[in-house]
Amino acid sequence: MSRSDTRCATPYIYSGELQIRPEVDAALAALKDKPYTAIPSWKNDGTWELWTVEGDGETEPCIISGPSTIYASEADALAAGAAWIANLNSIPR
Repeated sequence: MSRSDTRCATPYIYSGELQIRPEVDAALAALKDKPYTAIPSWKNDGTWELWTVEGDGETEPCIISGPSTIYASEADALAAGAAWIANLNSIPR
């Protein structure tokens, strides 16, 4: 799967049977050049979601993780992303 189009594994999207939610498109666009991003929650309640990506999609699988925790602010979500990447980088590979 190419990182430039992470949705290629979902044929229903291309056939028009399934629509990507706007916050997913926003996350995918923001993740093109960084490992994590904060996106306003789909709930439109002022909260934020942390989205992360691992792998480049070329030499290793590209894994995009959507929100599992909601944050009160964009700054809180980005701080959680910075902690996530620091922890990820500290794991020997």
